[in-house]
Amino acid sequence: MRRSLFVLLVLSCVLSLQLAAQEPIPVEVESEGPTLDIEALRAEIQEILDEGEVPGASVALVTADRTIWAGGVGKADVAAGIDVTGDHLFRVGSISKSFTALAVLTAVEDGLIDLTAAVRSVAPEVAFTNRWEATHPVTVANVMEHTTGFDDIHFREYAKVDDPEMNLAEGLAFNPNSRITRWKPGTHMSYCNSGPAIAAYILEKVTGTVFEDYAREHVFDVLGMETATFHYPGDATLMAKGYESDSVTEANYDHIIVRPSGALNASSTDMARYLRMMINRGTLDGVELLRPETIARMETPTSTLAADEGFDFGYGLGNYASIINGHRFQGHNGGITGFVSTSAYSSELGVGYFVSINKPDGALRAVANLLGERLAEGFDPPEGVTASLEESELQAIAGYYEVVTPRSQLMHLVFRFLTVERLTLEEGELFAKGLTGGEKKKLIPVTATSLRSEDQPVATRFLVVDDDDDGNLIQQQALGSSKRKISALRLFSQFAIALVTLLLMLSSVLFALVWMPLKAFGRLKAVHPRTMLAPLLATLCLVVAFILPLMLSSDLIQDLGSLTGWSLTVYIGSLAFVAATAFSLYTVYRSRSIEMSGIARCHAVFVSLACAVALAYVWTHGLIGLRTWEY
Repeated sequence: MRRSLFVLLVLSCVLSLQLAAQEPIPVEVESEGPTLDIEALRAEIQEILDEGEVPGASVALVTADRTIWAGGVGKADVAAGIDVTGDHLFRVGSISKSFTALAVLTAVEDGLIDLTAAVRSVAPEVAFTNRWEATHPVTVANVMEHTTGFDDIHFREYAKVDDPEMNLAEGLAFNPNSRITRWKPGTHMSYCNSGPAIAAYILEKVTGTVFEDYAREHVFDVLGMETATFHYPGDATLMAKGYESDSVTEANYDHIIVRPSGALNASSTDMARYLRMMINRGTLDGVELLRPETIARMETPTSTLAADEGFDFGYGLGNYASIINGHRFQGHNGGITGFVSTSAYSSELGVGYFVSINKPDGALRAVANLLGERLAEGFDPPEGVTASLEESELQAIAGYYEVVTPRSQLMHLVFRFLTVERLTLEEGELFAKGLTGGEKKKLIPVTATSLRSEDQPVATRFLVVDDDDDGNLIQQQALGSSKRKISALRLFSQFAIALVTLLLMLSSVLFALVWMPLKAFGRLKAVHPRTMLAPLLATLCLVVAFILPLMLSSDLIQDLGSLTGWSLTVYIGSLAFVAATAFSLYTVYRSRSIEMSGIARCHAVFVSLACAVALAYVWTHGLIGLRTWEY
């Protein structure tokens, strides 16, 4: 989860530890399905791994009743020269949430947990702040569907990776400050790693069984996932090594404090059995884990404004929808230190796949795309529905949209400018493009309030109105943050203020490179040093406090999540920025009585005002006096 990336596609089937890496076990074909040349596929995957200098991959391909391939490509241990096999455990990151959901849903079927129950009523000891609790309580479904309104876990929670014995109660008590609702629960989806851990804690409480033991007995053992574990495995030889970006340095095995959200280790053999069960709607080889209607509930979002309008494409219970080669798939992805993974399956097509690589790299997406293409070959994608809207209706949709439900509130001060999207109406057709770049995509109306891309058979964007946001039009996407329509005037006013502020502060540094040497050699008489130095000092304090740590820290999560020189730099530097800005404003005010160049004085005044604007902005976003090690 530290330095986590989004993860792609699914694992499969049973192979021998010694043989799986060399050649796949032949399997009798018992039903129609894709015919794949595994050796050719292995070579293609190896080529992708080589291009990204990725040591190895764990791969599973399945149909409803057979495992096509569960094995590996490349190395599980570079130094020892050990090939990846179908039995090697890879860290699957947030795919863990799917298994946490399966465990919770077994208790739901047994009548022990009610998904609509308020968390505060069943586990009042779990601390969080919800100012809408009386009318919109945080429910068990909310914590699993990421619709609580909480921030994602904070720096110190991500950085706490050194205590394998920490239990769920201790993990949730470690930093409840991250669990403060920012909007009404049950209205918007925003990814939050503490949510599934809360659901797992409730499971522990109602069953009297430690979550990891319950998952072993009620999920892994039932599915025959013999080696899957939320802990470091007892047999260390089964654990593949994760690697840093250089492909040589072994990554740390992080003992995260929200294990139900990201700590699972699983082999491709394990994951193949999971995928086949999901394809078969809760049953594997005649053994029922969950009823079909329970699997359907797992796949269905219920607690967003879009879900309230009847749209079912999005994030359910540890499971979300995606479009692969024109077909709807379900699954999850994940990332954790040294690994990125993804899984996907389609009950309609009767196929599924999993892949995990032991180095965070874009190669994951390339391998996942390759597997998706191979499994979907021969299946014609369904025809997408198209609605005919009046030009006035399309014009009402067109405009600029800014994120209003960020995953990290702290980083929103920067990302709000980078994630603006523009929907344009061109010759009666809608197009979407990021304001700061990205591919231009044609959008097709499915209904008056839903849209899809050309390669999507169903709607994936939903237009809703949030009464708590002044009735503004909101665009909700399956996994993305909700985006509010904003006027061009307001948007570009914000951009203009931000740009002018940054340019003025930057100019103080560039100007200093000219006037300071001239002043030192007595060549410049019309500049008052203190008046010019004050805004420069304020600018430098801002750089030191917030930019230097981002540029120079070798491990930002650990450096900011713990009490270190860098976290102290942010804390002290932010306070110094306040003092320096106040001193700058005072100095330029006093400069009225000082004889100096009018141009120099105006520059100092404008830079000081720019520093004041920057101060107000970072202050309102909570960065002044921020103790990141306690945040």
